[in-house]
Amino acid sequence: MEVKLGGAFLTCAMGPLHHAGASIQASRVPEGLVALAPEGLLGGFQRGVEHAAKLAGVRKEDVERLLPMDEVREAIERLGDSQTEAVVAWDVYAGRIGGLLEGVAEVTDYGQAPDVGLCLERLASKVRRDRPFAEPLQALADDIAAWQAMIGRCRKLLDESGGGALAKAYRRRQIRKLASIAVSALIIVAALSVIVRVQTARARVDALLARPEVCAVREIASGDLGRAASEQQRRVAARMEQCAAVEAREAREREERVRAEEKARAEEKARAERDERCAALAVRFKAGAFSEEDGKLAGVNNDLLRRIAQRRLLATDVGPTGPALPCDGARGGDELRAAFADALIASVWTWVPAADPGPKLGEVLAARRAELPPRAQTTLSFRTVYEAKRAIVSGDPAALGRATRLCALTAALEIASGAGCAALERIAGKPAP
Repeated sequence: MEVKLGGAFLTCAMGPLHHAGASIQASRVPEGLVALAPEGLLGGFQRGVEHAAKLAGVRKEDVERLLPMDEVREAIERLGDSQTEAVVAWDVYAGRIGGLLEGVAEVTDYGQAPDVGLCLERLASKVRRDRPFAEPLQALADDIAAWQAMIGRCRKLLDESGGGALAKAYRRRQIRKLASIAVSALIIVAALSVIVRVQTARARVDALLARPEVCAVREIASGDLGRAASEQQRRVAARMEQCAAVEAREAREREERVRAEEKARAEEKARAERDERCAALAVRFKAGAFSEEDGKLAGVNNDLLRRIAQRRLLATDVGPTGPALPCDGARGGDELRAAFADALIASVWTWVPAADPGPKLGEVLAARRAELPPRAQTTLSFRTVYEAKRAIVSGDPAALGRATRLCALTAALEIASGAGCAALERIAGKPAP
């Protein structure tokens, strides 16, 4: 580390001196003297400082603080004066030298860089009898020797005094390099980790999109959705809309089921209450103790209940609609239905000759048909035949309706009705029974 820094500095700093020495050794003295200009020497020195700083990983100013820069600048200033004077002297007196330059090359060993200071001293020695010429060359040689000594001193400072500080700086540089490598590795690992996480998240999104359940997309985590591709996000958004529609439909269906169940419970409750009340009414009716409110409960008016109890029905009590049966379909209704049938048989001559029977009359009397007097059955048969013929001939809708209902009643009671009822069925487009 130390030799490397000092040697690097020395190579750069001595470059201009070596060039000048080589020129002088090759009898190109003017070129060599120009190469010793202070700008070139200081430039080589600064390049050496910069190179050492670069190797140590520090600033140029950090290296300069280890060196006697004030003395360096003073030496350069002296060199500037002596180099100028030497160039002027050479230009003035060089024409007298002739073959005196032949021995200059002897001061440098082959295989080594020429020592420009010794070269200048040999030149000055050659012309020592011409003092105006020799003195500037000797002064320049002395200043060059001092400059070389300064370079050697700076090298020593870099190798010894500054070695520890620069070594620490170098180690810091190496640590920074290693840290940079480590950070780069971490960045690569982090990038790979991100890529893996993104691919894994997108795979999970694809798996949930592939499920047949529309609302499976609700299981997608927000982090996975954020890492999903734009096409995946578009598909998820579309599935979300479909899911919302499905959930809204299911919510409506649940509400409808709840309302239907509530309605069914309410109807069941109402039926149970009606069954209970009708059962109580049947008991009271049998005892003849029904009240004014019982007709409303039974679904008929109180006059009808009273006529049923007294077995004195009117022709209008049997049709043309109904007839209205108390507590029809409720518990206790069968007993009231039987009471209504009793009243029908007891009042047979009230309704058989002229009544327009309702559609339920046959159902009420079917089980009691044997109790109808034969004469009443015959009368009902003649009426049906007559009304059927009259309705077919007239085509009157009211007559057709009345005849049709009479035919239905005689059919339910298994009473002969002739061919007229069959004709009516054909007219109505219904098959004969």
